[in-house]
Parts: sequence; structure tokens; C-alpha cells
Amino acid sequence: MTTLLLIRHGIAEDLRPGQRDPDRALTPEGWAKTRAAMRGLVAHGYAPTRGFSSPYRRAMETMACLQEAAGAFPMETTLMALPESRPPQADLWLRGLAATTETGILALISHQPFLGELIFHLTGRSLEVKKASCTVVRWGEGAWRFERQFQPSELRRDA
Repeated sequence: MTTLLLIRHGIAEDLRPGQRDPDRALTPEGWAKTRAAMRGLVAHGYAPTRGFSSPYRRAMETMACLQEAAGAFPMETTLMALPESRPPQADLWLRGLAATTETGILALISHQPFLGELIFHLTGRSLEVKKASCTVVRWGEGAWRFERQFQPSELRRDA
């Protein structure tokens, strides 16, 4: 059975004049809170075996926090995790990954509105997706099943 961690990036800086949205970085507060949240996620037993991230800077920095907490694991960027990505296409891609990952924990770090739409597409649940939160979904018997959602404050408390 494959476990999928759907993680929203941490707190990022506001867009500055002349700055491209993909170049927005985590703020110092974002780094601190995201590091603590990712430590809490790993403390709950969710250490990824493989990771995928939006190529946006704030998502890749969130992935760095997860790797600090969990130790090194293979990761790559993917255009399937952009803010404007389409859940049906991402679902097909994720099903392919789940089919080739007999057991393991996959992490996908992305953005709103995509993550909320993807969670609804996969599980039928409409959830608030806060920054540095994690929604856990499992693949088994040809379907995705909601397991739980961790709020960032809960993860930081358990770090």
C-alpha cells in the first residue's frame, strides 16, 4: 500500500514589484515553522521514501525542510504540482507512481488552489489546506482513501 503526503508549502514572502511568483521564498518565520512541522510529521511516522515538489522556490524550500527532518530521500521537481495544475491529470500520474511503488511513502509539495482541488478529487473531501499542513491519503485496491489531515500547529506541537 502506498501512502501519499500532500503538503502545502510554508509561509512565503509577499510578492514584490518586479518579482516573479515562482521566485518567492519562505520567510524566516516560514522556515522556522515549516522545519518544526516537518519534524512533527516525521515524528508521527511519515518519513518519505520519495518526494516530488513544485519547481517554485517556496515549495522546494519546504522540501528541504522535510529532507532535514527525514534524512535524504530521492526527490525531484514536477510540473504536475504547479498552483494551476489539473487534478485529473495529477491523479493519473499519482496512480502510475502508486502502481510502481509497492509500499512506501510519497510526498508531494505544492500550492493552493491545486492541493485543495486534488484532495477533493482523490477523496471527495473539501478541506482547508493551511501552509505547512499535510493531508495523508492511501492508495489501495484501486482507489485513494483519506487517512487524516495534520494541521501545522498540531505538527509543530508534536515535533
